[in-house]
Amino acid sequence: MEKKLKNTEDEGKTSRFSRKDFLNSAMMLGVSVGGAKLMAGCGFKPDPVLDQVDAEPGPAFTPTAASQPSLYDPVENLFDTSFYWYCSACGKQFRNADHLKEHAYQEHAWRLPSIIRVDEPTYTQYLVEPIKQFDERNTAFSRALWDQAYRSQIMEAMTKAPKRTLEDLEGLALIAGGIYVDSTAGSFHPDYTGYMGRVSDYGGLYGWDDPVNPEKFPVPSAEWMTERIKQVARLYGANLVGICEVDRRWVYSHTFERATQRHIKLNIPYKYAIVIGTEMSWSHLNDSPGAEASAVTALGYSRMAILSASVAKYIRSLGYPAIPSGNDTAQNIPLAIDAGLGELGRNGLLLTPEYGARVRLCKVFTDLPLIPDKPIDFGIQEHCESCRICSHSCPVNAIQRGERTTEITSISNRPGMNRWVVDVGRCLLYWRENGMDCSNCVAVCPWAIHSQRNWLQYL
Repeated sequence: MEKKLKNTEDEGKTSRFSRKDFLNSAMMLGVSVGGAKLMAGCGFKPDPVLDQVDAEPGPAFTPTAASQPSLYDPVENLFDTSFYWYCSACGKQFRNADHLKEHAYQEHAWRLPSIIRVDEPTYTQYLVEPIKQFDERNTAFSRALWDQAYRSQIMEAMTKAPKRTLEDLEGLALIAGGIYVDSTAGSFHPDYTGYMGRVSDYGGLYGWDDPVNPEKFPVPSAEWMTERIKQVARLYGANLVGICEVDRRWVYSHTFERATQRHIKLNIPYKYAIVIGTEMSWSHLNDSPGAEASAVTALGYSRMAILSASVAKYIRSLGYPAIPSGNDTAQNIPLAIDAGLGELGRNGLLLTPEYGARVRLCKVFTDLPLIPDKPIDFGIQEHCESCRICSHSCPVNAIQRGERTTEITSISNRPGMNRWVVDVGRCLLYWRENGMDCSNCVAVCPWAIHSQRNWLQYL
């Protein structure tokens, strides 16, 4: 037990202690789930809210005969070798679990992020002109295949990549294992290597041709089905799941299949999108830019393929149409915001209360009777105004450090929005020059490192 306490203390001092790790350690030491969750979170001091993450009121504190006069009974003599309860959030020790839990409720519960359900997504206030559908052909990854000027820059960057050695083989093997499910089963096209999503007419996990059961399950109610589909998604491995009505602005006007370079006009008639998030490990992302970070990203893509295909198959087996989607077909981030999973951050990514940007997103389009979730506001727009950690961590200054702007860096940015613009073209060039993808902006975000949220209010 003393060894577990010491390990918990050491991890807390190194600031490499995620909320998930903290919860696991705290509960191993006997702290209740509620108490551990309250100690683990940090964020803005909440106002009255509709939803509060893990902030159920704690049990009333009842002093016992053995209690000291002070409410928390903190241990002052740290050289005392007796067993005490330890708060990893601040380092204080207590003589019994009840005192530790009461300390957590009163001292650390306010640090949990306030999640307010709102009628409009927080990005709405920054839309300055009508938004048109985006063409997938203009993403940086697609432009690397057809935009000759940008392709030349990509090829030049690749010549600067470090030469592979035998020592690199283990890292490359790690990445290959991570992407293996997606690269072999995401699509059955012979040139499919993963990361891309659907290739029409070739089947695979992202295929659209799986038949719908002619016998339709009698859905008791949209409310029941909504709760059930979320249960099913979590059963299959989802960490986050939300539902939105499909806003056609976020569906690509045309898809661009990188495996075939076909440019195809899209028509997605379905009413709802079930948006799914799968967590990526912070301890591995913190290796960015390196093999472990690339491998955990690759594994996320394999999980995307499994999750979206599994949920779509479940729905089709109920007798309703459904198509799975990874990064293809529509833009994941605005759909996820509409589905109440998070907000848009300075780094151009979805920031979630639970994991920051440490999620990979996929979705399923369907006409299954469902109830959409409301978007959320948990303070990201205010926070990102002053926090520039992601921009300072970017090796090529691709993330804007100044104020919001409507200017764009290339056709890979969507016009019409006042935001912190990310130069995604420069970002991809660095990946090719580095020989490995980069997740620095994901790993350093304070919302990805839950144990460090207590200083956010002072930024």
